[in-house]
Amino acid sequence: MADETVTAVTPKKKALAPTKAQVMPTVGKNYFIYVNTGTNETTGAEWLLVGGQRGGTLSRKADSIDASHKGSGGWKSTLQGLKEWSIDLDTLVMPNDEGLQVINQAFLDDQQINLKFEYPDKSYVTGWASITELSLEAPHDDVATYKGSLNGVGPLSDLKQA
Repeated sequence: MADETVTAVTPKKKALAPTKAQVMPTVGKNYFIYVNTGTNETTGAEWLLVGGQRGGTLSRKADSIDASHKGSGGWKSTLQGLKEWSIDLDTLVMPNDEGLQVINQAFLDDQQINLKFEYPDKSYVTGWASITELSLEAPHDDVATYKGSLNGVGPLSDLKQA
């Protein structure tokens, strides 16, 4: 009888996919800013993507009101005061980008714009903003960009589901 060598076969291991319940971070590339070119902010809204986006920082802040007193044990106490929001826009200069053209024209005409900030799951918030900065950067060794500050006029909407 010939000497038979038995080789154990190791089953292939499969990568475990994350479950839906597992908390995963989101990626910044999946957040978008739109400008409304429609007839109103609800039923007639026509959301136009601002193209070439590299960054869009949604900032929400409140004034700090000093509420310290002698009985606070030497510790400062603060209350939340007036709130504000803004979006810092960073976008490439794209030929024929209608969204950026609308923002540029609104800046030149001293008009407020209606914006939508969209999250990766397509939920979003909307609000009116004044364009307080719109800078064109054109370095000799990089792409041309627009950087802008869009400061809120009144509150942002509640989070809406798509």
